[in-house]
Amino acid sequence: MPQTAVEMGQELTPRRRRIVRHAIRWLQLVAINFAIFALLAEVASIAVVHLNKWPSSRPTYRLAPNEFWADVNPAFGIWHRANGHFFHQGGCFSVEYRTNSYGARDIERTIHSAQPRTIVLGDSFVEGFGLPDHDRLTNILEARTGREHLNFGTGGGFSPLQYALVYRTLASRFDHTQVLVGILPDNDFHEMDRDWLARMYSGQYRPYYTNNLSIAYMGHFDPRSRDGLADRTEAAMRAYLASYHVGQYLYASRFYWRTRNAYSGYNDYTPTELAKLQAALSLLKRTAAAHHAQLTVFLIPRANDFARLHQAGTNRVGPALEQWGGQAGIPIKDLLPEMDNRANGNYRSYFLECDGHWSARGSEVAADILEHWMYGKG
Repeated sequence: MPQTAVEMGQELTPRRRRIVRHAIRWLQLVAINFAIFALLAEVASIAVVHLNKWPSSRPTYRLAPNEFWADVNPAFGIWHRANGHFFHQGGCFSVEYRTNSYGARDIERTIHSAQPRTIVLGDSFVEGFGLPDHDRLTNILEARTGREHLNFGTGGGFSPLQYALVYRTLASRFDHTQVLVGILPDNDFHEMDRDWLARMYSGQYRPYYTNNLSIAYMGHFDPRSRDGLADRTEAAMRAYLASYHVGQYLYASRFYWRTRNAYSGYNDYTPTELAKLQAALSLLKRTAAAHHAQLTVFLIPRANDFARLHQAGTNRVGPALEQWGGQAGIPIKDLLPEMDNRANGNYRSYFLECDGHWSARGSEVAADILEHWMYGKG
């Protein structure tokens, strides 16, 4: 018959009992030291993430089980969940985001309208990363012109190919007469390349352009993306642990600094990358034409693009795309020259102190330029 635990314990020799007791004490010591280390790491992380210029996210101390940005759309991958709500804490901002019934960070819009409307597409700059609604580019343009600007931008690594797909499959359902697309050369070239996506977004569902300009997808589409037990555990860590945010920042930075130190998307792109961008813009134009809408495009500079302009006097992509757009029938406006002229030597004021996205001033100056260019005002 099987032995009971007591019988087995009685068979342990004194030496074995000492080994067991020593192992238990050792494990207890390890657990206590780990707990102390974790507590000290959390205390130190709390101090770090509350620095005024902390360049990443902070815990909100409000649990949101599902991530605000998730790979939930079969056509273009990452998007917001419908009727979503997210508190975004950064080193120099605290913003509350809300989405409407179709997942756009915007007020609810009707499908049909007798008035001229503009569909606005882009990544986190267009979405308004780190900014309250009233400071966003689209809200400023809408308030000044009285014309609805429907915001279909999103963060989380959104490429021009994805702009084209969100327009074709979602945004184009809404009556509109104009499409305004913001291109961010800083990362838009890379985010249509599979090798880059595999490094930065391993395992996530993403569309990309192959080198022959056909559309392919990386990863496997899962409509319940980021909604499992592991994801909910991560959501709790994200909500309550400062050390989680420090770890995420360090993890992301190892890729950023390894591959993008001194990189300027305005100058360091390849011919293949430019061809992919032009293919995405051509796809946008075809869809706009099918809906009898005018496509317009603007280029968004980041701080490193201003720095390269000041250091070397170079801006390759602006003139190249503006010339190509003239031939393709796509009006393209490069914001870099005019934003630099208006900066009075302080282009860094266009960006959040703790982050590379637009500050309220950057968003307002961009809106001034686009309002004058598109509507003859400003």
